[in-house]
Amino acid sequence: MSEAVASPLLLEDGRGIPRSLPLLAALVEAEARSCAAAAAAAAANASESRPADSGLARAFLCCCATTTASRPAESNLVRSFRGGAAPKVPIRIFLERIHLLTRSVPSARGMVRIDGTCFVLAGIYLTRFIRSAAGRDAGILVEPATVHRLVAVAVLLAAKFGGHPPKKWTRVFQDSSEGAIRAEEMVGLESSFLRAIDFRLSVDSAGFDSFCKVLERGPRAPSAGGGCASKKRQADGAAGEDGERRRVRARLPLPAVVLSN
Repeated sequence: MSEAVASPLLLEDGRGIPRSLPLLAALVEAEARSCAAAAAAAAANASESRPADSGLARAFLCCCATTTASRPAESNLVRSFRGGAAPKVPIRIFLERIHLLTRSVPSARGMVRIDGTCFVLAGIYLTRFIRSAAGRDAGILVEPATVHRLVAVAVLLAAKFGGHPPKKWTRVFQDSSEGAIRAEEMVGLESSFLRAIDFRLSVDSAGFDSFCKVLERGPRAPSAGGGCASKKRQADGAAGEDGERRRVRARLPLPAVVLSN
């Protein structure tokens, strides 16, 4: 990889935290907030369009609207990454705990020390997962309900691919999430993640350097399109326009056939 691009992100602070860790945390936290805001806006619009109801009915309808807006029909993939409980720990603290706790977990080659490269790779794997055919078909998003498990598996795979697999790795995620992510969940989540990205864990120097630049730029400002859901809405809109064009073509008369003498 290009040292000129990669080395600044791999530098560590006084606690041994690489610079790539908070940059990755900022990126995924911004995406999760964007998704939460889009879901809240959709829920508000849905509730405003309804007639006045009693307080109890209104509370129930609001709850349903929020659930519908933030949770499309759940596939097994979405359901597994939402899990039973969403950790309340901020992503940066979650990643810092993982980073520091792994130092106390023995591995086959002594003490594990995850470096800054791991968090760059984790970001690349997470991007591949969200953009994968399986991820798009499932409609899975980096949202508050999924972000910790998605990041946890991405970091796990990055550490394994980087040659730092601790023996009791899954316990680290349980402790870092204050018990919200159960240790026994991680095997199934890892398998689902790997199948979704078609086991593509290799990253060339150009890809690594490119994602380093993404981390350096930081989160993009929220767009008028509504954050993480805007691409899905654009795709749905394009599909609708395409369908309308097909319907219009179906209504048009057949072109005249000119026969030559």
